[in-house]
Amino acid sequence: MGIDLTLTPLYRNNGREITSLPGLLALTPPANATRVRSQERLVVYLLLAGNAVFSTSEYLQVAQGAADVFYQTSGSLTSALRAATETVNKNLLERNMTTSGIGQYVNGWLTLAALREAQLTLSMSGLMHVYWFGKNETRHIHEPSSSGKGLGISQNTTMYYAQAKLSAGDRMLFFGRAPSAWDGTLNDPRPSSLEAMRRRLSTLTHDDLNAVLLQATDGTGGLNLLKGSAEIQEGKKEDETPHLDPTSSLPRRAGTEPTPESPVTSPAHVLQPSAYAIPPQQEEPLPPGQPTSMRHLPGNTVPREFPASIPRAAPKPQTISDDPAQNESPESNGAENVDAEKMEEPEAPREPSARTRQTAKMIAGGIQASRRLGDTAGERLRNFLPRLLPNTNEGGTSSMPSSALMMFLAILIPLVVVTIASVVYLRYGRSEQYDTYLRQAQQTRDQAVLLGNPVEQRIAWENVLQNVDRAEAHRQTSDTINLRKEANENRDTLLGIVRIQFNPAFSTKLNINASRMAAGETDLFLLNPANGEVLRAFPASGGRGFQLDATFNCRPGAYGNITVGPLVDILALPGLTSNRAVVLGIDASGNLLYCTPGEVAQAVRLPTPDTNWGRVTAFRMENGNLYVLDAPSRAVWVYNGKDGSYVDRPTFFFSKQTPTQDVIDFVIAGDELYMLHADGRVSNCTYSRVDTNSSQCQDPLPMVNPFKAYEGIDLFGNAHFIKVMRAVLPDQSILLLDADSQSVMRFSPRLLELQNLIQPTLGENNPIPLRPASAVAVSPNHVLYLAVDGQVYFALNMP
Repeated sequence: MGIDLTLTPLYRNNGREITSLPGLLALTPPANATRVRSQERLVVYLLLAGNAVFSTSEYLQVAQGAADVFYQTSGSLTSALRAATETVNKNLLERNMTTSGIGQYVNGWLTLAALREAQLTLSMSGLMHVYWFGKNETRHIHEPSSSGKGLGISQNTTMYYAQAKLSAGDRMLFFGRAPSAWDGTLNDPRPSSLEAMRRRLSTLTHDDLNAVLLQATDGTGGLNLLKGSAEIQEGKKEDETPHLDPTSSLPRRAGTEPTPESPVTSPAHVLQPSAYAIPPQQEEPLPPGQPTSMRHLPGNTVPREFPASIPRAAPKPQTISDDPAQNESPESNGAENVDAEKMEEPEAPREPSARTRQTAKMIAGGIQASRRLGDTAGERLRNFLPRLLPNTNEGGTSSMPSSALMMFLAILIPLVVVTIASVVYLRYGRSEQYDTYLRQAQQTRDQAVLLGNPVEQRIAWENVLQNVDRAEAHRQTSDTINLRKEANENRDTLLGIVRIQFNPAFSTKLNINASRMAAGETDLFLLNPANGEVLRAFPASGGRGFQLDATFNCRPGAYGNITVGPLVDILALPGLTSNRAVVLGIDASGNLLYCTPGEVAQAVRLPTPDTNWGRVTAFRMENGNLYVLDAPSRAVWVYNGKDGSYVDRPTFFFSKQTPTQDVIDFVIAGDELYMLHADGRVSNCTYSRVDTNSSQCQDPLPMVNPFKAYEGIDLFGNAHFIKVMRAVLPDQSILLLDADSQSVMRFSPRLLELQNLIQPTLGENNPIPLRPASAVAVSPNHVLYLAVDGQVYFALNMP
């Protein structure tokens, strides 16, 4: 007997439940599959993150391309999985190379699951996670180092393989990042049906979701992809284990068919993938029976109480337990042995206290007494009212009370009962839970202050914050506010985080995601990647934010005999130039555009290098000289400035060593050149003014993290760096912007040792939404600007 697979997506975007998940395919072997692939079913789960917009048709095209390559590849199963993954990486990398100049990128997380009979082989790229739920245990399958960088950011493709043997009743959950509310369920090994588990995961949180739930059942090797809870319920009525006959559906693709016109952006609950270099791994076939490295996600196992209004699957006849989750039907399952490790955290209360039980008994007794009182009162009213009201019949027989009165009583009595029960619960039940979590937070806080190990201290303060979150779900008080503040301050100190207060620069959103920003003493300049135009903003009257200069003209066009294309980078000028320009832009063909408020911009063509231009992507000015990056040509050209003009042909910065084509930004610090690559690594080259052929480069330049509390956390590997710049003089530090965490990391020059991380304040005082930053700038007077989601935010007195 074969194994049938039933899949259902868990997809919620912007609070709306969507039945079709872009990037999810479930396929049986097509007719043109190679012979060795003809017995393998394939599940493709692709998750795209970043700030580039993908339509659902593009999403599906990338996923289908991976499936086509898989079924056309002969050889070992791991070879086919690798070929499919490399196809996705190539497609996304080519797209990123064409959009890097406008600040757009996409990063792919990919899970491929190939099933032959009962043997399941997994291939994961990026921070993907798979949970296997067996009869009495739960296994967590993921890349052990948590440093998978995803696809589309490097030519190297990193993959993590795992194997599992499926049995009827096994369930699996694929996702990129789980909401914290799932922690208890993910570590709960109790048997459950597909419908019950889907309902439980969906109702535990209101956050956006992007996951796939799979269940194995006895069958004939069928494959069924459901599209929502309604379909699950309908299928359950027809057949407890829905399946399809694979012989009647070849070739067949069971996949979501989203509407092509509807664009799909990266899901809100998924952290953006990291962008740090990962060396290619040597492909090795997995021997049968080899254990797979797994571990549990951190978090407490907290049983969830469901209101009676939430529908549940009807349980099979069995002994009734006090715990609703234990009343679900058990199912057989199995998997390979794997190592597991759990982080110890304070265990949430599982059994109600005596006071809670006594309160519940009081509520139940009150409800029963109210029902008896209602029945007695209704009977007496039926007997009394006919005597009180005048007779209407000639025979002197009394009439019954009006139907309106009876309806009023039928509504009033249940309302009184419900009101009493609600008041009792809100007064005693919620208060009891609040007290429990607050007490746990206070106990963990007392332990944290006594610990000496930085890692243990960090974990303890994070546990304090988790218990404060649970307590504030019932009530927020001065105790929880003070505990949260203390825990955040101590955790930030351990991690080297400095919090600063940001404020919106404009009263309304600009609705442009600036790809570059430059700042002067008072002015702020933004580059709109949609049309290559520069916007100028100056302080608004009253000192509240900024306002745009509607008369400022700094856009592509014809200026004399020079046609300037869309600008790709900008620099703020000190205002001492002969043409009084305040900002300088450059297009992809090496044309400069000097822009002055109230005047027509002036265009200047830079002398063409000996090898001609490939495509200019960035430029910098240092000591009057101009440095121009031509990433496709792997070149940095140096123009010596003469009275603010650049008329001589440029010199080549590098000698024998040249950078790779994936450089997205660079900065000059004296004779040092720091280059930021698309995969997040930083390289360094030293320029020799005596002998230009002796320039030395180091690629990559190691980053040093001196904060011991980060042990077990790959800070730099998980970061997505998109911008490198220098701090304001006399500070010689190098700054890197991590777009996903909205964090500016400060490094010492040459050694690249982390000094601190500058991040927005926490809580309600932080106006910045949880979206990736697209640009950053620092003014000479230490004002830090951050562009996020169509708005610019600024903070004074940057440390």
